[in-house]
Amino acid sequence: MNLSVAFTFEPGIIDRLAQFPDVKEIYGKLDRDCIGGGRATFTLRRTSLSRLDESIKNAHAHGIRFNYLINAANLAGLEQTRSGQRKIRALLDRIDESGADCVTVSTPYLLRLVKNAHPRLKTRVGVFAVVDGPGKASRWEDLGADTICVSAIACNRNFNRLDAIRRAVRCNLELLVNASCLPGCAYELTHMNMLSQSSRTGDRLGGFCLDYCFLDCSARRLTDPVNFIKAVWIRPEDIGKYEEIGYNWFKIVERSCPGDLLIRRVKAYTQRSFDGNLYELVAPVAQIKREFGVSRLQQIRIAAIMIKPWLVKMGPLLLMKRYSESALVDTFDKEGAPVYIDNRALDGFLDGIRSHDCESLECATCGYCRAVAERVVTVEPHYREKTLALAARLDEGLVSGEHWL
Repeated sequence: MNLSVAFTFEPGIIDRLAQFPDVKEIYGKLDRDCIGGGRATFTLRRTSLSRLDESIKNAHAHGIRFNYLINAANLAGLEQTRSGQRKIRALLDRIDESGADCVTVSTPYLLRLVKNAHPRLKTRVGVFAVVDGPGKASRWEDLGADTICVSAIACNRNFNRLDAIRRAVRCNLELLVNASCLPGCAYELTHMNMLSQSSRTGDRLGGFCLDYCFLDCSARRLTDPVNFIKAVWIRPEDIGKYEEIGYNWFKIVERSCPGDLLIRRVKAYTQRSFDGNLYELVAPVAQIKREFGVSRLQQIRIAAIMIKPWLVKMGPLLLMKRYSESALVDTFDKEGAPVYIDNRALDGFLDGIRSHDCESLECATCGYCRAVAERVVTVEPHYREKTLALAARLDEGLVSGEHWL
């Protein structure tokens, strides 16, 4: 198994990851740059180029490669101006000088630019490229991709599609294992573009992000707990089933994950076994809560980015803060967890998925995931009611325009 693990820039995290031989690569980036990436600036630790250089050297000292993310879903026209070209090429020059081993891209133009100007760097196609079939995978390989991370939303539960992609290309293929995204998500492309914008220098909103995409998917899970099961995660116990069809790179998120939680996630996947709450491995997290060890400086930085009453009224911003703190759970033990998914009770679940044709079956008439959810998912009623009430107030203001007008 080859693991590519989120790098949080947390002091000492590389040394802790190095204890796992399966960790072959860490991936990360500056909290903002001219291209942008897949996480909003305010959810990430503040970092610098010198810290990036030190981190890459430290990773190499432990035999771990570094993958720098230039994985924005779009370039916002930056590549079509002379000044934009200078910025992009200067960033790529600096990434190469830093000693990074690989870059992750989501736009064909950037892949071609890297291959032309920086042939030393390996290239990985990220999930924002939505590689969801053999034809698209082949096209990326023709452009020079060394590794492709296929779409978790479209592919993680579809073995026929995964097999077709594997047979179509010779390059390495990677799977995102602990995503909590929902299949068929209507917000997928919107969310990718929103996050790309909010991590880009020069963004006219200054890194601000009222993440209504997260609001929708997190509320859907609480409204109907079957969505905790339908989410596209891969259990540690099931890694071998994907290796059998030729997938040997696996990606663990999040870059905004507290170090202790990230290590527990890596440990579970390296051991290919986990006794406890599956939600501990797959829940969305962001270091915006005191419970996740956020420093006072980081709290001030988050406030400076988010408190923009000339963009959004203060009331909705505070409401979003309350909702995020509730929806991003930090307790996972059986006695105190607001959401508990019994991982051991899911043994055999994937075999059942593989015996169903989820692409052609209507979920309402199938009922397989619902029956599993009723057996293995527990949501604390008061937590559910409180969090959904906050979600409803936020959603109403989004549609009516009350948050702005």
